[in-house]
Amino acid sequence: MSEVKIVRMITGEDVIGKVTKGDVIEVEKAFVIIPMRNQPGQPVQLMMTPYMPYSADEKITFDTDKVVTIVKPKDDILKSYQANTSSILTPNKELITETKLP
Repeated sequence: MSEVKIVRMITGEDVIGKVTKGDVIEVEKAFVIIPMRNQPGQPVQLMMTPYMPYSADEKITFDTDKVVTIVKPKDDILKSYQANTSSILTPNKELITETKLP
């Protein structure tokens, strides 16, 4: 059974998604967590963006030797992830080009 977890990669990236462990680590609906600071002295904000957004695969597979650790996300991060991956949202998968502008 898969649970939403944060996977710390050896590259330092933090990937959040529905994780299934086995011979490899599979992450479904994978997003990378990016810490952002707008100005010095301001608190760090976390941004999530799709991990490998150009891939047609629904699951990303990682070799276990590329993973440092797997942890449970804090509640606020989990809620943000769930809001961004809810099936209620229907993302527009069509690119906007100059020919499609109103």
